[in-house]
Amino acid sequence: MTTLIIAILIVLISSAICSSAEAALFSVSVIKVKQLAEEDTKAGNALLKIKTDMNRPIAAIVVLNNVANIVGSIVIGGLATEVLGSKWIGYFSAALTFMVIIFSEIIPKTLGERYADKLSLAVSRPILFVSKIMSIVLWFIEK
Repeated sequence: MTTLIIAILIVLISSAICSSAEAALFSVSVIKVKQLAEEDTKAGNALLKIKTDMNRPIAAIVVLNNVANIVGSIVIGGLATEVLGSKWIGYFSAALTFMVIIFSEIIPKTLGERYADKLSLAVSRPILFVSKIMSIVLWFIEK
């Protein structure tokens, strides 16, 4: 049961991070980003680079979010079947879907919009790093 709970938390949290980052990047104003870049911070410059060409960074976030949700659901479904039995998997799936919608989509996107300036700065460098790591995958997606 502990493994199941940990797996659920990993999926919800990783998906929430992706959702809030995506919302923050779309919500932060270009004027604010230029001000931050003028302060010559690494995060401000990274954020300006993202806002200048958002295709790859957003694609990286969406891919990671989908991997977390899809692979996580498969793993969680297997664990839930072991713990709860196949009789309860339908109810469990409905509950998990509800949790993903509320705790990994709606709430994180609302927070991402509300705190866009701070959050976009915090995620800008990691997102650029992940975009570089995933560059081959993202190249195929772009084509």
